Amino acid sequence: MPATRSDRLSAPLSRTEDAVAVSSPCMACGAVVSGWAWINTAGVGVLMHRTFWGSEACPSAASFDWATGVELSAPVEAVAA
Repeated sequence: MPATRSDRLSAPLSRTEDAVAVSSPCMACGAVVSGWAWINTAGVGVLMHRTFWGSEACPSAASFDWATGVELSAPVEAVAA
């Protein structure tokens, strides 16, 4: 029976035996990664790839001022370091 709003879950949310990991292409460069997110690094917005080996800055995405949203001219590698 499918769960409805009033039904309780049949298994805890942390259960992963039946889970399937779906890769997500980066919105800027299209690389297939585990996930991606915009992060605030000392006031600079940087698009990060989540990979099996950790997180790394997207080589194609433009960084921006987190407070104003204005694009910065510095390369992503420079602001992510």
